[in-house]
Parts: sequence; C-alpha cells; structure tokens
Amino acid sequence: MYTQPLFQATNDCDIDQISAAELINLQSSKRLLSAVVQNTPECVKLITVDGTLLDMNPAGLSLIEADDFSSVQGANVYDLVAPEHLDNYREFNERVCAGSKESLEFELICLKGTRRWMHTTAVPMELPDGEVVHLAITREITENKRRQIELEEAKEKAEAASLAKSEFLANMSHEIRTPMTAILGFSDILLDNVSLKENVEAARTIKENGRYLLELINDILDLSKIEAGKVETESVICSPHKILSEVASLMRVRAAAKGLPLNFLFEGAIPESIQSDPTRFRQVLINIIGNAIKFTETGVVNVITRLKKDSSEPKLQIDVIDTGIGIDESNIDKLFSPFTQADSSTTRNYGGTGLGLSISKRLAELLGGDICVSSEKEVGSVFTVSIATGDLEQVRLLRESNEVIEGNVQRESDAIPVTVLSNVHVLLVEDGPDNQRLIKYTLKKSGAQVTIAENGQEAIDIILAVNQRGESFDVILMDMQMPVLDGYEATRQLREQGYQGSIIALTAHAMADDRQKCIDAGCDDYTTKPIDREVLLTTVAQYAQQTAGETL
Repeated sequence: MYTQPLFQATNDCDIDQISAAELINLQSSKRLLSAVVQNTPECVKLITVDGTLLDMNPAGLSLIEADDFSSVQGANVYDLVAPEHLDNYREFNERVCAGSKESLEFELICLKGTRRWMHTTAVPMELPDGEVVHLAITREITENKRRQIELEEAKEKAEAASLAKSEFLANMSHEIRTPMTAILGFSDILLDNVSLKENVEAARTIKENGRYLLELINDILDLSKIEAGKVETESVICSPHKILSEVASLMRVRAAAKGLPLNFLFEGAIPESIQSDPTRFRQVLINIIGNAIKFTETGVVNVITRLKKDSSEPKLQIDVIDTGIGIDESNIDKLFSPFTQADSSTTRNYGGTGLGLSISKRLAELLGGDICVSSEKEVGSVFTVSIATGDLEQVRLLRESNEVIEGNVQRESDAIPVTVLSNVHVLLVEDGPDNQRLIKYTLKKSGAQVTIAENGQEAIDIILAVNQRGESFDVILMDMQMPVLDGYEATRQLREQGYQGSIIALTAHAMADDRQKCIDAGCDDYTTKPIDREVLLTTVAQYAQQTAGETL
C-alpha cells in the first residue's frame, strides 16, 4: 500500500534518473500542487476502499476537529460517519474506488462530537503502486441542510394544515347541510300546502334564503378543493351552443327580475363541438354573467362569443359586457383574491363572499384558459373568459350561430318527473328527527311504505328480521354519519352477510371523494343533502325496479 502523504507540505522529491531541469520542474509542480491543496478552504482527502485515511489537507483536519494529520493518519473515516448514513457512505466509497465519479450528502460526527452535514464529490485516483483510491473534495452544508429541513417541516405542517382545513370544511358542510335539508324540504311542503299570499311569500323567502346559504357552502367547498388540488376536470366532446343556451335560459330569469336585457351574440363562426368540461364551463359562465347582472341596475348585459385562433391552441372567448357600477382601477387586482370584493361598500350593498370570481378564474385556468377584466367606474365592465377548445381540425364551424340563441332553441329539460312509489317499501336509516319526518313525508306522499331505523345497527337488525319473515325492502336509504354504527360500516356488514338489495347513500358530505367512499363501502348510489325531491324519488324508483324482492 502507498502510505506517503501527498497533501502535506514538503521540500523533498525522491525522483531518480531524471535531468536537473526536469527535477526542478517536478519539484515546482509538486510544491504548487501542495500549496493549492494546503490553502483550499474545502476538505481534500484520500481514502482507500476499506475507508482508511491516507491523506487530508488542513481544511479537512479543521473540519473533523483534528489537531494535526499525524493524529488521524491511518484512521478509518467510517468511524466519523453518522451511523444512520454509514451504509450509504460505504457503498459510495466502494463505487468510487471501483472507478465511478460520485456525489453524496451525509452527516459527519467530528472528533469532538460536533455533528455536521457534508456534501462530497469523489473521483477514483490511481496511486504510484497501482492502488485505486478515493479522492474527494468535501464542503460543509450544515446551514443549508438546516434550512432545507426547516422548509420541509414547514411544508409538511402546511400540508397537514391544508388537510385539516379540508376535513374541517367537509365536517362543517355536513353539519350545515343536515339542517338545511329540513329547512329547504319543509319550505317545499309549506309551498305545496299554503294558499294565503303572505304565507306563500314567507315560505318562498325561507326557501330562497336557504338556497343562498347553500350556494355559499358550495363556494367555500369548491375553493377548498381547488386550493388542495383535488378538483379534477374532464375533457369530453360537448356543444358550446347547448351550454350557452342553457346558461341563457337560466340567467334571463335573473335579468328579467331586474328589468335588464340580456343578449347572447356570436362574432364569427363557432365550433359545433369542443373538448372541455361542460359542467365547469357552465359554472364559470353562470358566475361571471350572474355577477354582471348583480352589479348592473340599468342598461344592458351582452355576452359575445368568438373563436380565437391567434395562439398555438385555439380558444373559445366569451366577453361579458355590462353597464354596471364598474370597478376602480386600483381595485381590479383584488378581484380574483378569495373572500375579497372591490371595496367594503360592495358587500354592504350587494352581499356575497367574494369567492365567485376567485373560483371562476381558477376553473378557467384548469380548462386551459383564463379570465381577465377591464373596467371603468360608473361606466361598466368587460370580463373576458377563455377556455381551450381542443383540436378543431375535424370540427364543423357554424356560421349562423346567432340563430341558436336568438331563435330560442329549446333546452332539454333538467326536470325529472316525479314517480309514484306505490307498493315500494323503503327502509330509511336516519338519526335526525327533522330529516326523518321530511324524507318520510316525501316518500309516503309518493306512495311508498317507509320504515325508519335510527342508526346502522338498528338497520341491520330490522333487515335481518324482515328477511327471516320472507319479506324484503325494495330500497334502503342509508345516512352515512350516525351514532352507534355509521352507514359505511353498516353497509359493509350487510354486503359481507350477502345482502343484495339496493342501498343508496344519503349524506350531507359533499367533498370530491365522498361518492367513491360510499361506493367502496358497498352502496349502489349516492345522493347529497339537502335532498332534491325529484332526484330522490326518481332514484328510489329506479333502484326499486332493479332489486325489488332481492333478499339475503
């Protein structure tokens, strides 16, 4: 083994059979190399494949807290590596001595016990005796590593806080949606059963304000999901004309209530179909056009659609132009920040949380576009929405597009006819007394026979008893959040026991993964609170027909 130190200062050069000039040159080169290594501020060291220290410069000695080289010559550097990093360092050294250039971060335990993070880069070096060793330049990165660890810890805390916020919002959604089911449901019942004008107005006011509260809940949940990166958009073939017709039909009702003309116009040819998410596209348009109507007292609201091809990807552009209150230039930057409106008077005069524009902008970005605005105080505003269309090479362009909206094209009705549930036996598993009364009333009014269970365990007991009598339920409506035994576990236990009947989850949770959670537990379908009477009755009828008579 070659044991003569290479990095230590020396004036000797034991080289035979060379000329005086060559000797002078070699001695000068060795002195120069020695001076460079001696004075570099980074650790330079030579170690063998088994970790034996052959040489180290003064910076390295200072780093490991050694007094001089003689005190550590021949020592094993593995003894200085933190135990948790030793295996990695040993493999690193072996790879280098085998001929590879490598880098590594590890923690060093110095001779006096100080722990330091190091970054080392090493290359193989052949000694005069032919042995290949590890030549490394190492520098301390303790402060950088400390900052990195702090950033990682901060990130983990932020992610944990975000998760906690999402879970909190999901739970708050459940807690608020549960009473909202009763408020909206019983307001519907009142509207069906009162005739005095003041009573009708009172019931309608309750319902309208309940729906407004529900919209606020949905906005907060949407924003939370977007911030958590949990909003997924689909890309399907859809008709922009149909989407705009649907939005026009809905928004003209709001505009008419304020006496405002609402015009939908097309500028140039518009693709017959695009690839996008129609639900999210519709949501953006409703928010932006709804805002225009909300902040316009007199004048008109125009919605102009055009196809833009001046970029690498074609986009559909919709300008929403109003003659409303306008926005001061200094406040435009605030528009798309959550929970922010142009000024405090806007909230006092018009209400709202300031979430709609923030959500819309982020959704537009997810759809491959953006939202921008230009405005003048007391004159009006122009909100420009753009979304990516996808490939239009094989798509027909419609040049008489104005007729689609102005010709009052019939919109396919979203209304689902109420189905009479005669001879349908439903088990309603629900712990809330108000919701029990409401849902039971709704089902019975449509002809269903309803049995109530207060929790999941009671539901299992009732189902087993009914099946032992040779009878069965056509549909089980299963609330998922209950005491004693919740709906998830009750459904799992029923499926494990071989129950084949229809189970429909009935839950006030409305986060993105709630539906899948219910399906994974064994439910056939999922519906949220507050309930939609027509959807509930139609869903019950559908599954009653599919599974009527199926038992254990």
